[in-house]
Amino acid sequence: MKKLSLIVLTLFLSLFLTAQSVALGEWKDYLSYNSPTYIAEENNKIYCVSNGGLFYINKNDKTINRLSKVNGLSDIGVKQLAHCYESNTTIIVYQNCNIDLLKNNYIINLSDIKRKAVSGIKKINNITVDKKLAYLSSSLGLIVVDLVNSEIKETYNVEEQNENVTINGCAFLEDSIFVATNNGLYVANTSGPNLADFNNWKLRDSSYVFCDNIIVANEALFLDTSSQLTSISFNNNALIQTFSDSLQINNTTYLTHSKFENLKHAWLDDDNNLWVADSVNGLLKFNDYEYQETYMPEGPVRNEIYSLEYEENKLYMCHGGHANFTTNSLINDGVSIKKNYDDWINYDRYKLGNARDILEVAVNNGTEYYASWYHGIPEMRDGELVVKHGFANTNGALDTCWYSNNRIRISDIKFDSRENMWALSSEVNHPVVVKSNNNTWYSFSINQNQVGLFLDDLLIDRYDQKWGVLAKGNGLFVFTENGTIEDPSDDMCQFLNTNIGEGNLPSLQTYSLAEDLNGEIWVGTDKGIAVFYNPEAVFSEYNYDAQQILITTGDYGQYLLNEEKIKCIAIDGANRKWIGTEKSGVFLLSEDGQNEILHFTKNNSPLFSDNIIDITINHENGEVFIGTSSGLISYRSDATKGSFSQNKTNVFPNPVESDYSGPIAISGLITNANVKITDMAGNLVFEATANGGQAVWNGKNKDGERAATGVYLVFSTDIYGKEKTVSKILFFH
Repeated sequence: MKKLSLIVLTLFLSLFLTAQSVALGEWKDYLSYNSPTYIAEENNKIYCVSNGGLFYINKNDKTINRLSKVNGLSDIGVKQLAHCYESNTTIIVYQNCNIDLLKNNYIINLSDIKRKAVSGIKKINNITVDKKLAYLSSSLGLIVVDLVNSEIKETYNVEEQNENVTINGCAFLEDSIFVATNNGLYVANTSGPNLADFNNWKLRDSSYVFCDNIIVANEALFLDTSSQLTSISFNNNALIQTFSDSLQINNTTYLTHSKFENLKHAWLDDDNNLWVADSVNGLLKFNDYEYQETYMPEGPVRNEIYSLEYEENKLYMCHGGHANFTTNSLINDGVSIKKNYDDWINYDRYKLGNARDILEVAVNNGTEYYASWYHGIPEMRDGELVVKHGFANTNGALDTCWYSNNRIRISDIKFDSRENMWALSSEVNHPVVVKSNNNTWYSFSINQNQVGLFLDDLLIDRYDQKWGVLAKGNGLFVFTENGTIEDPSDDMCQFLNTNIGEGNLPSLQTYSLAEDLNGEIWVGTDKGIAVFYNPEAVFSEYNYDAQQILITTGDYGQYLLNEEKIKCIAIDGANRKWIGTEKSGVFLLSEDGQNEILHFTKNNSPLFSDNIIDITINHENGEVFIGTSSGLISYRSDATKGSFSQNKTNVFPNPVESDYSGPIAISGLITNANVKITDMAGNLVFEATANGGQAVWNGKNKDGERAATGVYLVFSTDIYGKEKTVSKILFFH
């Protein structure tokens, strides 16, 4: 018996779709759940694997409940699960061979198979539960998991261990155990000696070499050997064969439906409800073979992210894309938009006027402009296409790339202070494009050869200078039309590189740009961060070169994150910097970059991946949206954007119940306000300076003890030193 290392985590099952706003310092997942692939049952729960995520339906109250790293799972990319009633354990396996055991709201993680180094393919294909054991059919053999002791008991091999045999399924019939492999069907006696010895297994039938699974149904073996089958299942005396557009039940009932477009799995539960996983239309419920309803958690249409923007109280998640700025990805899913708490809509290729590969969005007074890497700029308003801007209706300002008469590659769009819309267009002679505030189009040259000219991010600073990333290792450029769009005679363009006096970038491999609250331009490269402290001097005779931030520890100094590829930078309401890296997760840095406040990785937080694609922030409540290579997640930070005058404040939570011990956020404050909290008698309980527009109270008094039950007053001091009461907090000890 081999006992593997395990980690025990608490599973927090309170993250329902009807939950309130995410609490301060907490995480929330925004994964896509719209493509179900597998179904399992546990008492009153129906589990569904979808897009590698996991949710379950509570059959009693019909609530939809998400399960992810945010509320206890140890990994991402769920592949399959099964429940053992005898041990009251649900076993969850992941695509990377990690294993979770869910027992009484606790997660026990068995990670040794995931961490095991093997040559060739390593995957788990199916789960079979017998008595209090789970049998995992895998490329490593038949792995036996003891669900009582939460350990890997042993591994069975049906041939010599150096033979390339993959086990696809396992089933028990009478006193025999059968396994389906890529070399045929093997059998052994369940009471036989040492099943870990391949000599105790016999080849029953060598013809079944293309068997995806094997189950016992009605006291007979049933093998999935047909390429037309997507899955088989047996429960409640119902053998279900699932095809892409239909079901066959017990070889007697044939079921079709208009919602059957791409079926993956089906299950008849213990209450005679039929559940069907359709990767297009969601989790479908039938009763007496009549359609009842569809279950699909709200979320984006897919997990792949190219960019994130939070504009006018909406989150925009653009899905991309291209392959390193050359080959189009031909993604039709456009953009997913989160409107309210959890209400999502999707604009696909057809909604966007046949525009594919959406990279970015800019929003101005309710009108949305999308950057397509193939079809120009679709303009949307109130969910309807206004016009798709291209070569013909912009007087050629949106030009087609040099080798194609129909491909317009827009990488980014931004508005300047006068509501002129600017865009970057690749592989053309005039790559800087603008639609003026009177709807006239212009384009500008930057004196670069159009062949191989690929542009990425665009930033417009407070001086209306346009900063652009020259992709594929060509540094940056800064362009200004000097406020006269129609007059090209005063246009200027400056290219920034690694030379002193010409930008002093740490590397030509630039990836991201951000302007902080002081007007400084922060640049992300493959050698860390550089800062332009005097961006207004770019077109002057004065020094404007970027500087790296030196971090010193004793006699040792190192430039900030100089070994990291900086994929994205976001500035919060306290002027702190949220830094997304390719391999090391997310850093939160102080205003000047000298201090590391937080560092989140996939190992110390619910982050789905350490490869961060983009970050954007809801400055009203401090929610930081983090786009990873494996999906979208958010973290509620303690900083919001402050106001110039004191208006309505918000306290969350309020009232503060006696069983709540987390942080209490006071938002809607004047920027960096001094905040005091007193009891009704005027005794000072707490004092702090706001992070931007938000202060945080830990619920304790000046002596470090939990505050007494009562009503507390919140005072805020404005920039003139005037103090006023801005809120009240009802607090229970």
